[in-house]
Amino acid sequence: MTEAVDIAKCAADLAESELFQDLDQEQREMIAQLCELVTLEHGDRFSKEGETAEWFYILLEGRVSLSMKFELPHMERTVSEDRTLTTLDATDNPVLGETALVGQTTRSTTMRCVRDAKLYRIQAHDMLALMQMDPLIGFFVFKRLSGRLYARLRGANQDVVKLSSALVYALEERMGGQ
Repeated sequence: MTEAVDIAKCAADLAESELFQDLDQEQREMIAQLCELVTLEHGDRFSKEGETAEWFYILLEGRVSLSMKFELPHMERTVSEDRTLTTLDATDNPVLGETALVGQTTRSTTMRCVRDAKLYRIQAHDMLALMQMDPLIGFFVFKRLSGRLYARLRGANQDVVKLSSALVYALEERMGGQ
C-alpha cells in the first residue's frame, strides 16, 4: 500500500540515512518530493533477484531479508533455493537497492519483509534526473554510494582470499592423505 508523504518528516528521515547525511535540509526536501511511502506485510517480496533495478528504498520500520539463489552453473546437483545473506532492521534508516542509481542493472538479491515494514521508495531515474539538475546532490550521494560499494568490494575480496585459502588447505590435506 502506498501513502502520501509528509515532506518535512521524510526529509528528517532521510537525514538519518547514511546515503543522504551530507545533504542540507533543502536538498533532502527535494529528494523527499520523489519519495513514496510503502507499507508492506511480513512475507511480502518487494524486489526479486534478476529483475531490472528501477527503484531503491529507505527502510523506516520493520525488518527485511536480502537473499540470493544458490546455484552453480553446469552442475546437476545444484540446490536452487534462496539463501539469506543478511537481515536488516530500520536502525539508521538503511538504503536498499541503491545500485539502481548506477545504471541499467538487475537485482543481485531478493528483498523480502521478515516483519511488517514501512519504506520510502524512490524511482531511480527520477533521482538521477534530480542529481543532474542539482549536481551537488549528485556529488554527495555518489560519494556516499561509492564508499558503500568500496566497502562491499573490499569485504568480497577478503572473502575470496579466505575461501581460496580454505580450498587450497582442504585440497592439500586430501592430497597429503593419499
